[in-house]
Amino acid sequence: MGIKADVARPRAQDIIGRVTELRPWLREHQSATEQQRRIPQETIERLDAAGVFSLTKPARFGGADFTTRELYDIYRALGAGCGATAWMVWAAAGGNLWSCAFPDDTVAPVYESAWVGNRTFALGGTSRRMSGSARKVDGGWMIKGVWPFATGSVHASHGYLAVFYDENDDAKVGMALVPKDSLVARDDWDAMGLAGTGSQTVATDGELFVPDERFSTPARLAARIEELTGQGLGPRRGGLARSVVTCTGVALGLADQAMEVFLGAVGKRSIPYSPYAKQADAPITHLTVGRAYAQIRAAARVAEAAVAELDRSDAAGVDPSEFEILQYHTDAAYVWDACSSAIETLFHASGASAIIKRQPLQLIARNCRAGSLHAAHNIDTWLENVGRALCGSASAPASMSVLERRP
Repeated sequence: MGIKADVARPRAQDIIGRVTELRPWLREHQSATEQQRRIPQETIERLDAAGVFSLTKPARFGGADFTTRELYDIYRALGAGCGATAWMVWAAAGGNLWSCAFPDDTVAPVYESAWVGNRTFALGGTSRRMSGSARKVDGGWMIKGVWPFATGSVHASHGYLAVFYDENDDAKVGMALVPKDSLVARDDWDAMGLAGTGSQTVATDGELFVPDERFSTPARLAARIEELTGQGLGPRRGGLARSVVTCTGVALGLADQAMEVFLGAVGKRSIPYSPYAKQADAPITHLTVGRAYAQIRAAARVAEAAVAELDRSDAAGVDPSEFEILQYHTDAAYVWDACSSAIETLFHASGASAIIKRQPLQLIARNCRAGSLHAAHNIDTWLENVGRALCGSASAPASMSVLERRP
């Protein structure tokens, strides 16, 4: 087992084409996905056959090495089919940056073994409440904890789990690579939106031994990325900010789907207690559609500008600056908020029948709003952060993902 730098890479356009072919299936099974609170196994198998999970496998082990634009386009295509499915694929793909923090002999078996679905998921690091703890022992570490919001854990074989290994120093955080079957899945994910992502809580049953080779830190991650980049095998530049920007494709895919659903019904629906036998004839409908369309189009322009900037930086071999990272987070939050607002505008104009659960627009609206409330996408947080930076106002250090911690 080892690095496979010369294997044929999947092509983004091929995957987008297959996802587009799967779109009717994804839409038809959106409701079942929500009811099951996870991606149905048959959907996972179809996505796997379409090559979607090459996104969740590191390039040096034969996975995709797509540009930011290609990832964004794939997530938008997935989001236009099922927002929960697109979210799960995105979240599982993002955790693979942690594969760089471990020796290749350690992670190769994880990614090279036969598997259907995403290989890994990654959790925790923003706070002790969202992470576990660890103590050093001979030959490794004893870890324990509870990790909520384990998106991707249902179908994965391994997890990257954040743990704090000093009771008093929040800088002492590490990442443990563990087999999923060594964890307890609590099957407690039951949310008003993105319920189908299977983002359950996972926990250890008491303490769990993790050998030294399966324990790493942000400092090792940074050093290993630099080493792999020097060999031409490193991940593309941008880190978590790049991942957050690509996820705007999910929001825009949901918005695309909402607009298609609304326009598909507007010629068949009347407006009760009004003179309009067809909703399509009412001026208020034209204003509603125009407003939502403009919001979605503007959000797409913001997303695509950030995508293009990240790809230019990567091509130039330059990492984004701290302020650019802040801008990318703010851009992503804006896109999620704008798409949620546009979808809710269409939902509001769809009449009382739209609240019936067999109608897709209510689910699309709930999924997009749930995505907009994620900490990485919260509009109020990021507008305040960028405003503070522009005003030169100092503040206490903000909480951050373990992937954003500086060694």
